[in-house]
Amino acid sequence: MSDRESGYLDADQIVYLPRWARFAVMTVLGALALSACAAGIAFFFFPDMRNEISPTFAVAQTAAGAFAVVLFVLFAERQLSTDKLLAKTDSFLEKQIVEVLRKIEVPQIRAGHTLNVNVVAREHTVHGGRKDIFGANYELWLEHYRMRMWIGINVKRLSVIYFAKAASQADAADLENKLRFTFGGAAKLGYDTNFQYVELGGEQLVSIWTTVMADQAILGNPAEQLFWMQDVAMMTQSMIRTAVRDGIDLYTTTEPGPL
Repeated sequence: MSDRESGYLDADQIVYLPRWARFAVMTVLGALALSACAAGIAFFFFPDMRNEISPTFAVAQTAAGAFAVVLFVLFAERQLSTDKLLAKTDSFLEKQIVEVLRKIEVPQIRAGHTLNVNVVAREHTVHGGRKDIFGANYELWLEHYRMRMWIGINVKRLSVIYFAKAASQADAADLENKLRFTFGGAAKLGYDTNFQYVELGGEQLVSIWTTVMADQAILGNPAEQLFWMQDVAMMTQSMIRTAVRDGIDLYTTTEPGPL
């Protein structure tokens, strides 16, 4: 996505303050604003002090404005902590992307119905219960059709991996040709796609992995999240529809993931 400039206050433009400092500054400015306003009103009842009303209200206006800014800072996340980013990663992979993938329709399989999607649970010995460091496996199905995929997000880098069954190394080039329209469109947004033949656990397959680096951090930015989630869903929908038409089997025994 292209860089976007904003003419309004943005969390990225705000100096980070600890929560206790935010509350302290907000309390001081709030008290100052209320005191100045009260003093200004009191001056109305003392004609000989009216010359001081204007500067007093100026102080009140400045304090009130500063109070509003600090209030914004209080709810802004200038720099997300690692814990918060990890929590947002979990939400992205386990909830948000799942809901978007469930909107995919494949009329060739069953018109008027959308895919079922589940996050694949890992063994209890796997920390976090997901595939690899920053991604998760998904199983998608509708009627008789089943497939698996892997999605990973590293703050601003998004990766998607599909495994397809293969008979020989030549299938890598064949799949690249069949899926040229799916990934040709993705390339316009910056996706870099690769087709790699590999044998894993006695299974022959082609790993189709595509990666894109967003201009802005995806995590913590709702607009970026929505854009990339829906884009991945559109790419996956195109992938499935092409696979159904051309007989590409995307359901491998081996779970998709980084090689």
